[in-house]
Order: sequence, then structure tokens, then C-alpha cells
Amino acid sequence: MSEKDFVTKIAPYAMKDAEASGILASVTMAQAILESGYGSTDLAVNANNLFGMKCSLSGNTWKSVWDGTSKYTKTTKEQKKNGEEYSVVADFRAYPDIQASINDHSLYLLGAMKGAAKRYEGLSGEADYRKAIQIIKNGGYATDVTYVEKICSIIERWELHKYDVKESEDKMSIEIKENLLTNSPCYRDGRRITPAGGMLHSIGCPQPDPKVIANNFSVSTGACVHAVVGKAAVVLQLLPWNFRAWHCGSGSKGSGNNSLISIEMTEPATIKYTGGSSWIETGDGSNTKAHVLATYANAVQFFAYICKKYGFNPENSNVLMSHREGHAKGIASNHGDPEHIWNKYGLTMDQFRKDVKKAMSGQTVTTVPSAPVDNTSDDKSNQKINALNGTVTVIYKGADGLNIRKAPSYTAAVDQIVHEGVFTVVGISADEKWYKLKSGLFITTIPDYVSFKATQEQKESTAGTGYFRVRKSWDKADTQIGAFKQKENAIELCKQNSGYKVFDNSGKEIYPCVAAANESFVFRVKIPDLRIRKGPGTTYDYHKKNGQALHTGVGSFTIVKTKEGPGAKLWGLLKSYATNEDGWIALDDEYGSRV
Repeated sequence: MSEKDFVTKIAPYAMKDAEASGILASVTMAQAILESGYGSTDLAVNANNLFGMKCSLSGNTWKSVWDGTSKYTKTTKEQKKNGEEYSVVADFRAYPDIQASINDHSLYLLGAMKGAAKRYEGLSGEADYRKAIQIIKNGGYATDVTYVEKICSIIERWELHKYDVKESEDKMSIEIKENLLTNSPCYRDGRRITPAGGMLHSIGCPQPDPKVIANNFSVSTGACVHAVVGKAAVVLQLLPWNFRAWHCGSGSKGSGNNSLISIEMTEPATIKYTGGSSWIETGDGSNTKAHVLATYANAVQFFAYICKKYGFNPENSNVLMSHREGHAKGIASNHGDPEHIWNKYGLTMDQFRKDVKKAMSGQTVTTVPSAPVDNTSDDKSNQKINALNGTVTVIYKGADGLNIRKAPSYTAAVDQIVHEGVFTVVGISADEKWYKLKSGLFITTIPDYVSFKATQEQKESTAGTGYFRVRKSWDKADTQIGAFKQKENAIELCKQNSGYKVFDNSGKEIYPCVAAANESFVFRVKIPDLRIRKGPGTTYDYHKKNGQALHTGVGSFTIVKTKEGPGAKLWGLLKSYATNEDGWIALDDEYGSRV
């Protein structure tokens, strides 16, 4: 019988015994593995005795299922307190089957006395396997001075604590599905950790499907988390909890990898990142809200399970933290998740920790509604349509195509799916997220998916009406590609089209509104971690030193050239990098301002 076969064989017996005894199945199994050599010792083979149970134990005053006479005599080794071994001949109990051996072992642990007190008091019901084993060792069960560590290593090697999950998971509102990424370098390397807490991540891209994220980790060069959770109440376990994941950086700024269990939360498809951790809503708000609240609630349940399992105190911010908090503590790379997406909904890590504590004790968590989010208030189907004349070209190349809906709302029914085409536009919704087509149907205004071109009449009719217009220059009306009541929508369109600017009603440039391309000026950086990139855009790599990103730090810096590029309204070339033009920083208002 192989080692794996033995583990599989005794699991159901240990789990059944745990229901009656309250002793963790993982502890019972690990003791059986160690003391019977995976069922290979002559005592296990000839007497079904997996635990070295002698005929005389604690005066035999405790309840037992042994018949009192069946025995097996053999030479065995004992160990003094100083570690010195010696041999003795002893009589051991013989059992009719494995189940009897396991049951008798548990009855001994529950009933053995030391004077007037129970020898292993507190063992039944103890949910932390390390504490349970220490209770057994302290009660005098084993003379081996390394017994606790040996049992723990067996549990962690075989992930035996998963056999303890059943009772806990029955009370959880989520399901943990094992989806181990055996091809991941984190799994193949097999580096172990002693879990000391947990770190919460949010993926940082509009991807709602946990399976897609899991697949990406499986083909990555090294990064991996322990688990992924989405909107559904299911957690995908990607690594054993005691395996070292690579989830929060490298080097000293990634030391959280060495002790923290990590979970990645998915993000809704209805958001779009505009640079760094900044994002905008692309839908009507209902899907984003529902997804964020659901992942929060599921992450609470997950860490309630993890904290109960390992005996963690979830209210300690050094035990349970976000990626952002990990960076502030110096043990993780510079990320803002998950607060960057939580902030809009008033969610905080302090509240999260309190909610985990509540969930651990079986209390109802009320931070987010238990019922599905009511989307009725987000239905924009009946919103006003303003006149707008032009054409829109589908530029989205995804295999799933682009939805054309019956009303200007993500809650509206889909009439058809298109993969290409040019459509006549006759209006735009009041929230400026939907073009009304000549057919009476609606298509998104998101510039990643479509390209809008106004008619000459529309360009002229919007002059002086308070619109923000997107053009190459104010005096070139024929270059106008959009006109919006909301400045943010005009800026977003501008970002997607190199060479364009946003002008207000009077013709004043309001975006990007910076110096001419080759005019030097001083930019005062107000954040400590603004990255220096090798080119004008987030598509360029950033400079590193010893594997860590180089930052400007807070201070004033001379900019000698500006260029447009993805991820920021404008990029500035630092004077110290002017020779090779390979040191650029983002000039967004959130990072600093021109002096």
C-alpha cells in the first residue's frame, strides 16, 4: 500500500470518529501515519494497532472498545527526556479492524486521567491542530521531544486539515473548491510557510471570472495566490494553505509572501482603469456595486474560515491586512488594493476585520446586504435622450462582439450583437454612456469599443451651447470627434485619441492644459512613490534598482519635454534622464502640480 493509499484509506474512519469525539481528524490521521509508518509496522499489520496502544494505559480506568484480552507482544523503543533511546518488551492491544483502533485511541485521549484531572483536558473541540497536538504532548502521550513538529509536518505535507473542513464548511456561506495549480512554480517549488495571517488582494483589471484568473496564474512566470473569489459564493483554492505563494512583491518589499495566506478578489467587467488605481464606471453602476459587495462578503467568510482554522485574531491589522496596508508596513509592493475599489462604497479594512470576527462567531454580518443588490434604482432605460448627429464605427475586435440594446441602460435587453459596422447616430443619453442609433436602438459610447465622428451640422450646432468639445485644436472644428455635457466623458475620449485636446465653451483648453511639448517647467510631486518609466506611458517598463521600482519621491523636478501616452493625461521627461529620453513621470493632478 502506498503512502497516499493509506491516507485515503484512513480518512473516512478518522472523520467519522471526529464527529463523535470532537478530536480533529487531521490529528488522528497524522498520529496514525507517524506511529504506524503509513500502516506498515508489524503492529499495524498484525494487530490493526495504528497508535502503539499498550495493553495497560492510564490504569485502564477509561472507557474502551478493546476486548481486554487480545494482545500483540513486541520489542519497542522509548526515549528519555534528554533524547536518549532505549528498548523494552511490551504488550500491545490487538483490534479486529482499523475503525476499532481509531475509536479506542480517541476514547483514551478523552478519558485518560492524571490524578483527579483529565490528562488531555481541552482536546475535544480544539480547532487548531497545532494546539491540539501540544495538548497531547503536554499530557505525556509521547516521550519524543520533537513529537509536535513531526505531527504538524505530516499534517501540512498531506494537507490533512482539509478533512477537518466538513463541519466548518457546513456552517459557511461559501464553498471551497480545490483547484490546485500543480504546474505553477509556487506549487512545483514546494516552499512551505507557517501561516501567520492573511492578505487581501483585488485583481486590478475588469475580470469577473475566477477561473480566468486561475488560468492566468497557472501559466505565469511565478506569481500565484492561494485562492480566488468572485461574485458567486465559491472560493477556488489554487495552492495548499501552507505553500509559499508569490502575491505581494519580491525581496524585502515582498516578505509578506513568507507568512501570509492570500486571496485575490475578482473585479466587475463594468469598470475601466484610466491610469494607476484610478477607474471609471462604464455601466449604469448596478453590476459594479453588486460585484464589489458580493466579493467583499465572500472574502469575509473565507478569512473567517482561515482565522478559525489557524487560531488567528482577525482584528489585529498585523495578522489580517490588505495589499495596500502590507505596503505601508514594508512587507508588500506598492499597490492600492482593495481599498481603491472599496472606497466608493464606504468599505474599509477596519470594518472588514470586524466582520471577519463576527463571522467567526456565527454572528450575522450586516455591512453588505445578504439579499442581492436592488438594481431598480440604477435602471436608466427611461433617461432623457439629447440630440446628437454623426456616425459611430465599431472598433471592438473581441470574439464576443458588442451588444446593441433596446434602451440606454445595462439592465435593458440585448437586441443584437455586432462585430463590425458603421451606424448613424441621432442622439446621446443624458448620462452620455449610450448613443441612440437611427434604428432606435442604443450602443455604448466607450471609446475602447466604438469611434464616434460628428457631422458638420452637429459641430456647428454645439458651438456656444456649453458642451466640452474634443478636437486637435480649437480653430480646427473639422477635427472634432466628440462633444459632451460632462467634462469627464470628454477627457476620457481625449485620452483614447492621441493628439486631441478638450476645450470648454469659450475655446479654452481644459485638458491636458500643460506646457508646450518642448517647454521646460518645474513639476512638484506630492506623493512618495511616483514611478519613473522608460517611456511616456504605462506600456513602458519602469526603472528598477535591486529589483525594486525607482520613484521620484516628494519634491520638485524639472520637466524638459512632454508627450501624450496611455495611463495619464500627459507624461513629462525628467531633466536627469534627458540624454537618452528614458525617464518619464505621469503629470496627473493626483500626483502633483506644475509650479
